[in-house]
Amino acid sequence: MRRYVFALALLLCLALTACGGQEDSRGQGLFQRASGVEEDAVLLTVDGREVPAWRYLHWLERGCGRLREQYRSAGLPLDWNTPVEGGTLADYVKDQALADTVLYATVENWADSHGCTLDEEDRAALDDAWAEKTAEYGGEGAYLQALADMGLDRARMEELAGVGRLYAKLYRLYCQEGGDLAPAPEELEAFAREQGRITVDRALFAAGEDREAARQRAAEAFARLNTAEDRRAEFAALAAEGDDPAGPRTLTLGDGTLDEELEEAAQALEAGQCSGILETEEGFSILLREETDRSGVEEAYFDHLLQRAAESAAVKLTADYEALDPAAFAARALPEERAK
Repeated sequence: MRRYVFALALLLCLALTACGGQEDSRGQGLFQRASGVEEDAVLLTVDGREVPAWRYLHWLERGCGRLREQYRSAGLPLDWNTPVEGGTLADYVKDQALADTVLYATVENWADSHGCTLDEEDRAALDDAWAEKTAEYGGEGAYLQALADMGLDRARMEELAGVGRLYAKLYRLYCQEGGDLAPAPEELEAFAREQGRITVDRALFAAGEDREAARQRAAEAFARLNTAEDRRAEFAALAAEGDDPAGPRTLTLGDGTLDEELEEAAQALEAGQCSGILETEEGFSILLREETDRSGVEEAYFDHLLQRAAESAAVKLTADYEALDPAAFAARALPEERAK
């Protein structure tokens, strides 16, 4: 899952890579040895959903490993007490793991609320994923041996992967017009605006070697536009006659698609409204603000809703969670020979 948004691709990637043997040769799970916490004990609740310790510790192990590798790649020593915004590096990695854990639990809570469950097709897909990875490693034993130090077994892997499939079901429900999760068009429009996305068309009269001639062309075009019975049709004709072949385009403010002056003018327009003549170094432009193309924001808005739900969830932490020390956990869960 991603923090900004809950990425389906990452969920499915997790399903294929983060699986291994739950117990080592001493019969005690990696996570329990590293944390001192019973792996199946409830470590926290999310809107009443009980979350076992192993699920949080899985994310903590991944976060610690990722941070250690980043410091190693940069040639820097990792000091968990290094101050960062909101605390120390240890606080940061602990909080990030909590956010991932809460996000997964929120997906499950949403799935419960909207009647999304795993079916035979989902079970078959999980079996196929397992078979694919087993073949890749030359057999189940080799695969489990290679991934045993990740603290998971097949059941736990499939539990996490199952959350990814629930996410996909929820997203399909969200995309169904009139469905329980379907967003209102005005919600998507507002979100697109918040993200700085606008859709505009432009009639450009390039300055070229004769700026005054371009200015005159723009003035004539603007006069035609103001006297037209069908301004949209007339604008389309003007844009075709002009020097901008791009046509209507959706842009994110600040992405360099248009000059800053044109962006500001486009922002001030309502959908269906045309600008006056706008002069830039490139030439003279008339803009038409279109309804924002929402095709690129649906998934981002779904993730935004999910992230917002996770951030507002009622999370209750146990004493075992409060006592967790990421530095000590990482030292036990990530020995140097493994981290290299």
